[in-house]
Amino acid sequence: MRRILLTLLTSVTLLCCGTGISYGQDNEHKIVGVADPKNGKVRLRWSPASYIAWEIGNKYGYTVERFTVSANGVLINQPKPVMLTPQPLKPYTLQRMEALAEKDDRIAMIAELIYGEGAKKVTPEQGIGAYMESQNTNNWRMGMALLNCDLSIAAAQSAGLYMEDGDVKKGERYVYRIAPAQQPQNLVIDTAYVVASLDEPVVLAKPLEMAIVCADSTATLGWLAKFNRSMYSAYMVERAADGKNFKPVSELPILPTSPDKNGFSYYQDSLPDNDNKYTYRVRGITPFGEYGPYSTTVEGIGVPSVSDRPIMDTMIVVDNKKVTLQWSLPGKLSRQLDKLIITRAENSKGPFLPLATLKASAATFTDEKPLVSNYYRIKGITKSGKAIYSFPYLALLIDSMPPAVPVGLAGKVDSLGIVTLTWTNNTEKDLQGYRVFRANSTKEEFVEVTREILKRPGFTDTITLHTLTSHVFYKVIAVDKNFNPSEYSPYVMLRRPDTIAPSRPLITKAYRSDSLRAIVLEWVNSSSHDVVKYALYGINTKDSSRRQVAAWDTTSRRESYTDTALVMGNTYYYELVVYDDAGNHAKEISGDIWFETGKRPAVKGLKGLVNTEKKQIELSWQYNQPEVKQFRIYRAKNDNPFILYSTVDGGKPQWVDNEVFLGNIYKYKITAVMKGDVKAEMSKVVEVKF
Repeated sequence: MRRILLTLLTSVTLLCCGTGISYGQDNEHKIVGVADPKNGKVRLRWSPASYIAWEIGNKYGYTVERFTVSANGVLINQPKPVMLTPQPLKPYTLQRMEALAEKDDRIAMIAELIYGEGAKKVTPEQGIGAYMESQNTNNWRMGMALLNCDLSIAAAQSAGLYMEDGDVKKGERYVYRIAPAQQPQNLVIDTAYVVASLDEPVVLAKPLEMAIVCADSTATLGWLAKFNRSMYSAYMVERAADGKNFKPVSELPILPTSPDKNGFSYYQDSLPDNDNKYTYRVRGITPFGEYGPYSTTVEGIGVPSVSDRPIMDTMIVVDNKKVTLQWSLPGKLSRQLDKLIITRAENSKGPFLPLATLKASAATFTDEKPLVSNYYRIKGITKSGKAIYSFPYLALLIDSMPPAVPVGLAGKVDSLGIVTLTWTNNTEKDLQGYRVFRANSTKEEFVEVTREILKRPGFTDTITLHTLTSHVFYKVIAVDKNFNPSEYSPYVMLRRPDTIAPSRPLITKAYRSDSLRAIVLEWVNSSSHDVVKYALYGINTKDSSRRQVAAWDTTSRRESYTDTALVMGNTYYYELVVYDDAGNHAKEISGDIWFETGKRPAVKGLKGLVNTEKKQIELSWQYNQPEVKQFRIYRAKNDNPFILYSTVDGGKPQWVDNEVFLGNIYKYKITAVMKGDVKAEMSKVVEVKF
């Protein structure tokens, strides 16, 4: 038991070497696995990702199945599983671990962590503090066990987290499924799937992008760990004082920090001194306890710390033209510095530019050409080349001269109401920036729309477009560093995009005129002043066909329209659309109007020809109205009255009169009868002398 406790303390030291451990921190209940195919076999390692999964695995063990998914590059359809664990793999018994622990401290650690006394089970109702402490303790125990398994195959095998598959062949590709032998109630622990092939051995990579940063008695190492994080569980860091004879910085492997956003992990080592140059190299350790290749070497030397900094004692403004500086160097600073550099900036954030380089013994300096606003900072250079800085100190000259009025103000407004303003940049050296003002009219007061002083000659504003005010106005002033304002610039007038539709016209009358054989529309035009055109559309409700009846601009004061291009028996309605100069539109819709007068146009082109051979009169005519049911032919002989003489099918525009006699005059007229017994007007009379 004493050996077990000593090993536990040693592993605590191991964890303190880095902050990148992730065991027990993942709340996902799953199994994570890796494979190492080489030397005619596939070695498998797996780990639970949560304390619950670890407990279930320790209690019931794990099963491993193998699927052969391809052979010689050919995929196998519906591969069958081969159970590699007839009995679930469980941790060794306590008695077996105790026997092995005499020769292997890591197995002693596994025995203590699995079979030793764990944290007391606490529910949140018993207190959140005690509950969190219990959770952290259990997670720590699992993390310690998994870490030891990563560093020792024997330890992993004793914990039931390792096996070897020797029944494998080259040319075949396998998928291994690793799962708990039994799932807990009301919880699913995800299965691990691992792909492996003897033709694709794992090639260990060296840590890349090695770098070093040295401070006082410390060296911080960094390397790119993002791409080989799954390859290595820990690292061995080695140091050499002569650049050749490397020795590990600790007896145990180290765990660096988790990779940062750029993929780098870090480890900080304590330097024996700040006088000698030290060389470092790093190599990784896999979950199978193997070492990868060394990284490239890096070297560095410790930098002694300087705790003091220059202090500015006095600043005197002479005749508003010069500034004299005086300072002191406290403690040992005067002996640690090699030189002083006086720097100046226009604001406290810099950039600070050098004005003069002085000896470390200097204590005063006069700026012959100061700015209006001067931030001075003393930069001390130590004998080792390190830079230390005083705090910045401000010296102001009196300035009552305002900057020039901004010129070149221009702008535009897009369709969303985003205003973009630009103007010419002022040239004053003490210029602080600009302020922008807005109004909806030149007769009202301009209101500032900038929340802070602008550093650049440009501004973006947002205005509402849902207003009847068609323009917006802007002015700009310049401000120097003493907050002296310029006069207002001349205003710029910008037109708001028009998104408001014009007022719609009003259709006052829409009726059928039988005398005109048309539909008559009358309306009152839109009252909006920006109307540019109108369009009138007729829609046939029978087939929803739409046609433009007329279009006109506002030079025509049209307020009525007579539509004659209509078909009898159909129902129509009309849309009167008005457009403004921005393309916005509004429309008025009439009611439905049935176009039916009860009369159709007369038959045209009635002709009569005498056929002397056949002793008959041949009639022909033209008629293009739809749905003609029949034609009715009326005849009169000499001065006798007309009588209905014959009826012809509506599809035959001709007829032959065989009952004629020589010496008589025959008169003919014709009408058409449509579907629904609607009749056409009577045609003109044609006379034929036989």
